[in-house]
Amino acid sequence: MTAAFVATTLVSVQDVSASAAPATGGGYPCRGYGLMNYSNPVTDLDQDRFTWNTFKRTKVGNGMHDINWKLDPYRQDSWKTLFHTLNWTGAYIDKSTRGITKLRDPKAIDKALVITQDWVRDNKYPWPTGPGAGNATHTRADFMMCLRDGLAELGRPAPKWLDASLLQHAEWLKKNTWKDHNVGTEQTLAVLGVGCTLGRRDHVTYGVGKLSADITRVIDSQGANNEQAVGYARYNYALWGYVGNALTGCNISTPAARTIQSRRAGLQTFLDFALKPDGTYQQLGDTQIERPQGELTPAAQWITSDGKAGAPPAQRVKIYNAGYVFGRSGWGTRGRTQSQESAYALRFGPLRAGHGHSDHTAITWNTQGRSILADTGTGSYNQDAWRLHYIGPEAHNQLVVAGMRNGSATKLVRSKIADKADFYQFSDTPYLKTNRSRSIIVLSDPDIVVAFDKATSYKPTTFTQYWHLPYDVSLRTSGTRATASKGNVTTTLLQLPAAGAKQAPFGQVKGSTKPIQGWQWTDYFHKYKAPVATVTQKGASAAMVTAIVAAPGSTPVAVKPVISGSTTTYTFTVGSKTAVVTLDGKGTLTRVR
Repeated sequence: MTAAFVATTLVSVQDVSASAAPATGGGYPCRGYGLMNYSNPVTDLDQDRFTWNTFKRTKVGNGMHDINWKLDPYRQDSWKTLFHTLNWTGAYIDKSTRGITKLRDPKAIDKALVITQDWVRDNKYPWPTGPGAGNATHTRADFMMCLRDGLAELGRPAPKWLDASLLQHAEWLKKNTWKDHNVGTEQTLAVLGVGCTLGRRDHVTYGVGKLSADITRVIDSQGANNEQAVGYARYNYALWGYVGNALTGCNISTPAARTIQSRRAGLQTFLDFALKPDGTYQQLGDTQIERPQGELTPAAQWITSDGKAGAPPAQRVKIYNAGYVFGRSGWGTRGRTQSQESAYALRFGPLRAGHGHSDHTAITWNTQGRSILADTGTGSYNQDAWRLHYIGPEAHNQLVVAGMRNGSATKLVRSKIADKADFYQFSDTPYLKTNRSRSIIVLSDPDIVVAFDKATSYKPTTFTQYWHLPYDVSLRTSGTRATASKGNVTTTLLQLPAAGAKQAPFGQVKGSTKPIQGWQWTDYFHKYKAPVATVTQKGASAAMVTAIVAAPGSTPVAVKPVISGSTTTYTFTVGSKTAVVTLDGKGTLTRVR
């Protein structure tokens, strides 16, 4: 991103046009209640009961809307945050303003006012920061503006204490903004909303200027999100849509609106390429098993309908400078259905940040209609040993040096995209005076991944390859061969010889708690014991070649290695199909047949 480009997109205080004044009556749109108005019905609210996700319904007040805001029954930061957003009382506002007119209760909104005023009275300004209640401030401000809109819809004025609290929220948010993070965008958007709603031009100007500056850092010129997680790329796509809606609703004209639109379009393309053939997103960074929502692009339609609607992209592989490779064997237009195509993701790039994991050089791989090499996923955001594990290097399909934690910046040294064979080489310094490189080639027809890992250390240590398999398969190891089957697909892992490399037997672990290893999260609250194949070497250096083969059922899998000087040739036979791959002294993997 060049300085000249920044200069054309940023908006200074003077650049905010006269039309940036708040729209009459408050044009900032209510963003809803995060579906909490459905999980917390009026019948529960009347009893001061709060429910979120898998946690049990909790009595949080005395039944008269005197709430105990100090509650933290599950020692769960997210529970506490959502409790303090006040979104869970949204059903009261809906009861007064939504649905069939004759069934509405104009007085229900008064109960939301009572609970909100109770929060204001019991939580003196300034409020805490950090995990838990401090993160709720921007969402609570949005809720208060929805509450204010509801009162306006009923022809009632907003109480002075509500507007005074909104101004406190705006001041707090300006002082505690998270830099280059979705929470920071939410905070700034809420400040803009308060300015728009209450006619405070200073808050509007601040919000427009900061959002205009942030958009080019949060979403880069290729469309990659800076938070290093596919799940948060999806979240930021929606979030910057809300920003656009706010600019329109508040009648704000700014050149940044065009930048927001173009960067969001790039981010949508990123999300399309991050979709696996089964219609779920790659679980990279803090990402649950998720599917696209809302209006779908032609590419997303193509993937989710298994080629029955929409249209495939023109490209087969997409490389992002932010540290992502998304590739696939095809789009279901040449002999295979879309859902049976091979798709992989690789990570490299800058240091871990935001919602990223220590997953550089790691691969995830789907083919034959199912996941073959999986990501561990994402659990609770509590800062505990579980989170330390699933964001750590041992939770991903890579070579790990003992003692390595957050890794380092990783370079994509070389790449070559060819028909039925995509090659990449990465290098980094993940720990002290340790160097690491990975060469990897992804083949289709037959479906094979070959990885060549090398590492050196300034002292003897332990080097371990981790291969995470889906939780629904059973792993069997026998020396330098391991197999895992599910349905009509068998995964075969092979430790192979090479010039300068040693073979080592596979180990396995599943569902261990000391240390934590062998788990897979499908979402924040559900984890399952999952098999992990390991290969370990000790010394001041390590070099290992591993092949992963995916094939239907009991298809026989064999490989014949031939070492000649610094070059090793591997002839793979998978049923009636053959592939020949060479590995040379520079770590180049090439498919020659």
